[in-house]
Amino acid sequence: MDFEIWSRDQDLLSGEEYLGNQILAREISSKGYKAIIEEYVYIDTLDVAKTFKQIPKACESIIGNGIDLGGGVGCISSTLALKKEVKKIFCVEIVEDVVKLCQPIIKEKILKGMKDKVISIVGDFDHLNLEDNTLDFAVSWDSMHHSRDLIKTLKECKRILKKNGIFIIVDRAHNNSTPDSEIDRMLNIIYDKEFLKKNHRSENEIITRKANGEHEHRFFEWENSFKDAKFEIISKVVIKTESKENRNLKNDNNMNEIFVDYDLGAFGNRKVAFVLKSL
Repeated sequence: MDFEIWSRDQDLLSGEEYLGNQILAREISSKGYKAIIEEYVYIDTLDVAKTFKQIPKACESIIGNGIDLGGGVGCISSTLALKKEVKKIFCVEIVEDVVKLCQPIIKEKILKGMKDKVISIVGDFDHLNLEDNTLDFAVSWDSMHHSRDLIKTLKECKRILKKNGIFIIVDRAHNNSTPDSEIDRMLNIIYDKEFLKKNHRSENEIITRKANGEHEHRFFEWENSFKDAKFEIISKVVIKTESKENRNLKNDNNMNEIFVDYDLGAFGNRKVAFVLKSL
């Protein structure tokens, strides 16, 4: 498989998150497309496309040349590359075995003869090997919260976007009223044996969510970071899988909530989506 190698923060390559995803990629790649989706992404291409259609001002902005930051196995990039208006997408993923072993399977299944529209990159989203003002759009699905310095990452993305370029972030967020003590509690949770087994790790390992690269942002923290990085929010929405729990959990950021009849995957089967414009 052809792929490019860009700069990576070497400190990240020895962390639990990198190690865990290397192991996971090696285990699931031999099982094929379905296993990769179920164990890595948690959502398939048809539902990815449905989700983007739920985000105001998102789909019409995905045109031209773009980048997928923290692109994982390439499901998001490949789904968006099906659009005839998209010329190419750089899919940037730090974990080398995810790129080498999983992305070819996903790209071939989704894109078939158009797989070259997604350019696989081994790299991190703080070191983008592109000229300033190069791209029309950027996307990030469940990866921005892994940034160790969110404003730095946002500024690096802004650098490579054209003026008025669009950045679509689909991620997770907590209510503004969530106390610091609860944020700390979540980050210090130790993964249980079921999680470790599911991720092909030793059941005797002791790994906290914080050590695994997790960060927990409240709505106002996301929005303050966008402002600091000189992005304007042009739309925002909360998207949730229909359930009693998700109906009862209302956001306190005055955001519209949309309910869908499929699993969104990951944290609580709920997402926050922001569409940003580079100023």
